[in-house]
Amino acid sequence: MLKEMDRVQRVELLLSLALAVAFIGYIIAIYVGDFETEVIRDRYWKDVEPLFNGEIPIMEYPPFAFVFMIIPRLFFADPFGYNVGFVIEMYVFTIIGLILTRRLAEKLEFSQVKAMTVYSVLMVLLLEFITDRYDIVPAVMSLAAFYLLLTKRPMWAFILLALGMMTKLYPAMYFPIFLMMYIVQNDWKGAGKGFFWFALTSAVIFVPLMLIDPDLFMGFLTYHSNRPLEVGSLAATLLYPFSMMGLIETSIYPAWMEGSFGSDNLVGPVPDAVAGILSPIMVLCVLAIIFYYAYIRKHEDREKERIYLLVLAMLGVTLVFMLIGKVFSSQYLIWAIPFFTLVIMMMPDRAFSKKLTYLLIVSFILTQVNCVYIYEYLGGGTNINDLAMISMLIRNLMIVATLVITVKEMVRIHKECIASPTAE
Repeated sequence: MLKEMDRVQRVELLLSLALAVAFIGYIIAIYVGDFETEVIRDRYWKDVEPLFNGEIPIMEYPPFAFVFMIIPRLFFADPFGYNVGFVIEMYVFTIIGLILTRRLAEKLEFSQVKAMTVYSVLMVLLLEFITDRYDIVPAVMSLAAFYLLLTKRPMWAFILLALGMMTKLYPAMYFPIFLMMYIVQNDWKGAGKGFFWFALTSAVIFVPLMLIDPDLFMGFLTYHSNRPLEVGSLAATLLYPFSMMGLIETSIYPAWMEGSFGSDNLVGPVPDAVAGILSPIMVLCVLAIIFYYAYIRKHEDREKERIYLLVLAMLGVTLVFMLIGKVFSSQYLIWAIPFFTLVIMMMPDRAFSKKLTYLLIVSFILTQVNCVYIYEYLGGGTNINDLAMISMLIRNLMIVATLVITVKEMVRIHKECIASPTAE
């Protein structure tokens, strides 16, 4: 056992060092290439510097996000130095995720080495987005909340989940899933405590902001409500081929124009109409997965299947949020990596698990190829051509396939539960 643990520790160290080399390589690349990063353009000049000058920036993100944006500025005052500090911070969160993945693998009794390897490979494939965005922060916070819930520390799980939601809104979807674990067992006291700690943590963060300026607080809630279809969204890429055939009228509204919300968007009568109904459809689909999870969970009495079902539900709502939303930025895939890793490791059909792994690797590589082609080669905006849109459609359909796999696994557990003589 000691020998095996030593091997696990060695692999963890080697993967941490390999990730460090990748992150350092990124810093060298942006220095040598003199690239304009989003960290410098947006985080430094748009968000952080106004705060240090006594101004409150436009609240595009929930307020706790600014904590993680401010930390590098405490150590580095110049733009490039801030960028280096930001990359270091994102590396720290990536390693925290690696450690949590190992601990979950140990607790759930599957290969720690394989789990860490899958996690690291998927992270490296999205390295540019991890280092130039802050999406790894809420992703790891959500994974940590899952770990705390699994290790019987529900108070801290709900507190951390609230902090994750106040960093980026999507972890709010996990809150009802966590509550359902108690509700299906008629543990209303446990559900009440979870609700209390989640609400209290959220209130501690947003109440002071509301007292300062209510409009600022409402800003990040309403920011995306009027957004058009971002060109990389599933809906936009599904509609675009009809435009190519002349069946509908569309055009691309470039990111540099006012009202673009900082992204290239597909606009026109049909895309605009679709954008207006996507949010309620997405909410209904998320609720459908949550209630289906609760229905299965109420009748499932196998401990490992219950944990696997929880992972599938969390991955399912994450994928629905990405695929049915008006925006599907490439960095959103980071949110799903921790739960993709767990599903790959927990899936009983090992051959199918490998196919899922390969599907993710190809889709992540295609994501990088698309970004280089669209934004580095074409220059984005109105230069985005038919080939770029079809390539994004192919990537999106690959991610749709992972959602189908996730839901099918939930259905399989449901069927096995019905067939089991020990089912309630």
